[in-house]
Amino acid sequence: MFNVKRPAIITILIVLLVLTGYINHQLTQKSMSRISSDYQKHEEMEMEKAIDNTNKSTIETVSENKDELEIVEGEINKDVSQLTEEINENIEEAISKETNLQSANYFVEYRLSRDKMRGNLVERLKEIITNEKSSSEMIDKAQNEIMRIGELAESELYMEGLIKAKGFDDALVFLKEDEVKVVVSVDELTEQDVIKILDVVKNETNFETSQIKIMKKL
Repeated sequence: MFNVKRPAIITILIVLLVLTGYINHQLTQKSMSRISSDYQKHEEMEMEKAIDNTNKSTIETVSENKDELEIVEGEINKDVSQLTEEINENIEEAISKETNLQSANYFVEYRLSRDKMRGNLVERLKEIITNEKSSSEMIDKAQNEIMRIGELAESELYMEGLIKAKGFDDALVFLKEDEVKVVVSVDELTEQDVIKILDVVKNETNFETSQIKIMKKL
């Protein structure tokens, strides 16, 4: 049996501790190096994804802008009267549709709808006026149309007030260049009611009876 002295044992333990510490340090360094390498690879992959997404977004934005540009140019090339006709058709369809006439809030909803669509038309006409590609003739037409729309809206509001003063709960008037459409809130549209409405419209416009369309809210 070996007889090892106490100082020798202590020395051996110190050597073992130092050796263990060195080994742990080396393993830690290798582990950190591997983690760092993995993290770097992860960062590179995320960077590539970000670049791809940026490129894709840029392409989509360019494409969208190109589409918008084509739409604007297309509208500029349209005749002003054609733009007005399209909006008038949309307004007339909205206020005359049977299902819409049955709405409880018809007069509020479709007065707002009429004014909103007219507002959109004015904005499109302003784009024509400010666009450098527009001809002077087209700009003049757009400016005159904006003034005419303002006059129509004023006349509609005034006639609506006059019709309601005749005893109707509410009224919606839609003026076009060649006709006027009137919708009134009444249980039954009698001949006397029609005469009252015709009297108002004829006094405020130059339309003949055949150009005045009168209907009641359902």
